[in-house]
Amino acid sequence: MFNIFKKKNETDVKEPKPDEFPTYDEVKNLTIIDIRDEEDREYYGVYPNSVHIPFDEYFASKLLMLDKNKKYGIMDLKGIEPVLDEAVKIAKEAGLDVKKLKGGFFYISEVINYKPVKEDK
Repeated sequence: MFNIFKKKNETDVKEPKPDEFPTYDEVKNLTIIDIRDEEDREYYGVYPNSVHIPFDEYFASKLLMLDKNKKYGIMDLKGIEPVLDEAVKIAKEAGLDVKKLKGGFFYISEVINYKPVKEDK
């Protein structure tokens, strides 16, 4: 007979996966590598702790100029996984301590409420 109240072994219990989305404090304390295009930055604003490095053919070479002693997060506009995954892979190959900021700019500004500023031209 099947016992639905069978006690689970400790090996049957799985640890919950850590949340992959960034927290407010995490975003605030990272240097953000902003891979959005210039139009999105002008329209939506920028974070003071960010550096703009477009995800283009010069991306890898520009990463080499960054301080390898800092911790970085890579952000795009919408958190498009394949793009972020590729950007993180390239940044790690450049020797940076980097993580993907899942959810992108919209998640960071609207969900965790870390607000950008508009750049004055």
